[in-house]
Amino acid sequence: MTRGRDVGRAFLMLGAFLVFLFSGGPVLLAFIGSIVPDQAIFSYPPNWFGHGVTLDNYRYIFTGELPSVYQEQGATRSMISDAARQVPRALMNSMIVAGSVALVNLLLGAPAGFAYARMRFRGRILTFMGLIMAPLVPSIALIVPYYLLVQEFGLVGSRISMIAIHSVMTLPFTVLILSVFFRRVPGELHDAARVDGCTPFQVFTRIFVPLVRPSLLATGLFAFMLSYAEFMFAHALGGGSDVRLLPVVMAALARNPDVSWGLLNASIFVAVVPSLVLVVVVWRFVVEGLMLGGVKG
Repeated sequence: MTRGRDVGRAFLMLGAFLVFLFSGGPVLLAFIGSIVPDQAIFSYPPNWFGHGVTLDNYRYIFTGELPSVYQEQGATRSMISDAARQVPRALMNSMIVAGSVALVNLLLGAPAGFAYARMRFRGRILTFMGLIMAPLVPSIALIVPYYLLVQEFGLVGSRISMIAIHSVMTLPFTVLILSVFFRRVPGELHDAARVDGCTPFQVFTRIFVPLVRPSLLATGLFAFMLSYAEFMFAHALGGGSDVRLLPVVMAALARNPDVSWGLLNASIFVAVVPSLVLVVVVWRFVVEGLMLGGVKG
């Protein structure tokens, strides 16, 4: 019995390692490729750290100072792209837009999810089915209508337009997910609060929100990541370099076949840092909260 348990644990650990290697391996390789010279990346047999470690690629991205290899006469090097200098500003733009989208999703999606889960009103089933069906419409079919609408309001190339469109795209998922969590709260708590004289808004804010707080955070982060990684509308409706979002800048950088691989890897790693931070937040505040909730239940 013990041997079988050990074998099962070994397979579980092997599976976890393979998942980590599949998901974390590219990030690790991007980081290594960003701190070694280009010639070390393509060395064979591999000798990545034989030429030393450098932070010149990151220095160029954030300060504009050329890497030392580009200042040497006759040195073999790849081209350097000015698109990499746009990464910090684009990262800030994406953080502002995605953070605003997450906030809008929580402010609008949480009350809507509660209403669909715990309240009865005319058109409830019809409108809920509409929310579920809305994400099934291909995004490519909405570019022209959205562009014309945004152009009519004079918001092409603005953060406000991206926040509005990304919010419309992510709200159906938020409402659907949160309505499921709100339904899992025992109905007796809702009935008891109403007997005590609480209004529906008070029931929502005082009873349900504290109980599903980890789920609210997880859903907000989900909306954040959907907005943070969205490319098509950001490309079609984006403006100048001062408001350009990160996926657009990264695509422009990757399209250059002659760009320095070290610079490209450094830009990739800078772009995924917010995701890595969110992983820590999700694990500490969401996963642990859900586990504690399961134990208490």
